[in-house]
Amino acid sequence: MGRARICIFLVFALASLALAACSDDATGRICAVDSDCPSGEVCVEKRCVPISDLDGYDGGEDDGGNRPDYGDVGSWDAGGPSPCDFPNDCAFGEECFNGFCVVVTPDPACVDDYQDDCEDDTYCENSLGGCVSWDARPGEAVCEHIPPEGQFTPVEEWVWLQPAEAPEWDEVIMTPVVIDLTGLAGMDNFVVPAVVFNSFNIQDGYSANGVLRAVKGNTGEPIFSITDPAYATHPVSGIAAGDLTGNGTPELVTGKSGGGDLICFDASGKFLWQTEVGDLLLGWGAPAIANIDGQGLPEVVVGAAVFNADGSLRWRKTGSRGENYEPPSSARAPFSVPADVNNDGFLEIITGDTLYDHEGNVIWDTGYGDGFVAVADFNGGDTPEIVVVARGMVRLQGSVTGEIYWLRDEVFLNAMEACNPTCGMLGPPTVADFDGDGYPDIGVAGSGVYFVLNTYGSILWSVATEDSTSNITGSAVFDFDGDRRAEVVYADEISLKVFRGSDGHVLYEQPHSSVTACEYPVIADVDGDYNAEIILAQNDLIVDAPQKFKGIRVFGDAEDNWVNTRRIWNQHAYSVTNVMEDGQIPVVQSPNWDDPDLNNFRQNVQGGGLFDAPDLTARGLGTRGDICGSGIIFYAAVTNRGEQAVPPGVPVAFYHNDPRLGGTLLGVNYTSVRLGPGQGEVVVFVWENPPAETDLIVFVVADDLGGGNQPAGLHSECREANNVGRFDPVRCSHES
Repeated sequence: MGRARICIFLVFALASLALAACSDDATGRICAVDSDCPSGEVCVEKRCVPISDLDGYDGGEDDGGNRPDYGDVGSWDAGGPSPCDFPNDCAFGEECFNGFCVVVTPDPACVDDYQDDCEDDTYCENSLGGCVSWDARPGEAVCEHIPPEGQFTPVEEWVWLQPAEAPEWDEVIMTPVVIDLTGLAGMDNFVVPAVVFNSFNIQDGYSANGVLRAVKGNTGEPIFSITDPAYATHPVSGIAAGDLTGNGTPELVTGKSGGGDLICFDASGKFLWQTEVGDLLLGWGAPAIANIDGQGLPEVVVGAAVFNADGSLRWRKTGSRGENYEPPSSARAPFSVPADVNNDGFLEIITGDTLYDHEGNVIWDTGYGDGFVAVADFNGGDTPEIVVVARGMVRLQGSVTGEIYWLRDEVFLNAMEACNPTCGMLGPPTVADFDGDGYPDIGVAGSGVYFVLNTYGSILWSVATEDSTSNITGSAVFDFDGDRRAEVVYADEISLKVFRGSDGHVLYEQPHSSVTACEYPVIADVDGDYNAEIILAQNDLIVDAPQKFKGIRVFGDAEDNWVNTRRIWNQHAYSVTNVMEDGQIPVVQSPNWDDPDLNNFRQNVQGGGLFDAPDLTARGLGTRGDICGSGIIFYAAVTNRGEQAVPPGVPVAFYHNDPRLGGTLLGVNYTSVRLGPGQGEVVVFVWENPPAETDLIVFVVADDLGGGNQPAGLHSECREANNVGRFDPVRCSHES
């Protein structure tokens, strides 16, 4: 067998390889590349145009451009089908179907949709008894992949470790954020977000001298690290990310070294401002960004203090700050939440004991003590309720008056078997529909327990965990498989766990280490692959961890089964409506609890078209070269016929003979651009020194890492059996 070589891509990003019928005044033959056209014409905007009509065309045999010229190829696919109105418009052997002249490849086993195994970018048309060009397909093809429920196969996608800048600062003990630093992200604009976090070194500890870092969400490669001691951060402080200045890109606000003030940087890591308060006592807490007065630029909220977008103090109070601690503990952790809970058009500042209006006036004060909070609609009324976790207790209270609806005290909670001897202080609450009954539930982590309370305060389930250090860690939830029951993602001192929301069954467990604070894993599409990932912070300070880790780790699903989600998680007190996907902060924030598909807190939303999937096809366009010694070049069109885009890097395998019948792998190349629905790319492969003087049969398979059978690639598709294309037999000679 001759050697095969993967050639660098000769790429053109096609707006679509699905060539539709054109209007009556359209001229020229439909084409995808120059060699679809007759001699003397080239392909321009999907139509063959005479070279004489073009200015500046050099007419060379090979102009080195991104498409082979007509005279450079030995054989070539004929291009898209010709339009027709009547059967007589079509050539012999063609049928006029749905406005196109099509050749029907008979297929007695032809089936529709998800079992479709037609080749060369064709589809099964039952009425014709075979496979025809995709261009002639009537209507829109549904393309969904519904993942199996509860099957978790997480795999580590990348690790941030051993940084080149400030290499000793490789420990993390706070909740990372995911944010697009360009400000361009959106459903119609593909941008890979960044992961931003504070890091520390083991000698200095986590109370001062932190380094703020941003890394690429698809690889973990560095974007920036702020190593200037003058701009050191508070290592255990959370980050709030959002567009504060109105310039279209987000700013990053976190605690200044020591935790007495806030410090702000722009999207490139440039220092912007710092507060001059000196005693914010930020500790393990975090700021939040919101537009509290519904006008102008957003504000920064931390505890019972509000700062303007330029860092100047707007107001500050000495009362409840939204933290759960027990004096004289130093574990200060304010996590106040801005939200409009009384429908007055302004955002109130919610803490465990107090509700402040947007100007700092006290609306109510319960006297039950401060605590960590979450907001959701539990009673189906016009206003939401507030969950408060305070010193080993959980309560639900009204937002208008602060009335306590129910309270589960230490005696009630410590009766759980895992609470030995107590449940501890308890961490920030998470709200989601854990069991799929349509009502919100409350998830809380404690000293050696994670438990869920239902809407009415009854224990839904509890499981044993390991967290004797802080016992005030947080958690996140996400419905990974789209079954409307949220899974719990929780990291304690020694492991990352995913619990089934309905009963706490451990779906997945991964070794991990952290001497915990209030951090939790976050869920976002961190690499732009249209699937959710888990982003996990870790450190090796826990003495008795069986395995020790540092830095940041990202996990995705090995079977590509996790549904899509947003490419953002911008702060510790995250809810979907507090930030747009490009990092913009709404002037008027829509209540998260008013949307029945949301009504949660610290849960990311599933993306639009929940089960939308790609459908990758391949067709052999043609070949170039007939002298074996110089190799044969194969051109294949890879097209996405589905409803979900795929990122660059789709594997495309080339085989000598049919891989389904034991064909030999020649090599694998990869796409280089994002392929949205209907978009395609030409992938090139060179077979060097192939066998001479014999007909060579070559197949191409999209999304195939070389296994030969589908599915064998990186993406879960709605149709896995239609990825195969083939080339016309080619023969080469060793004679020049």
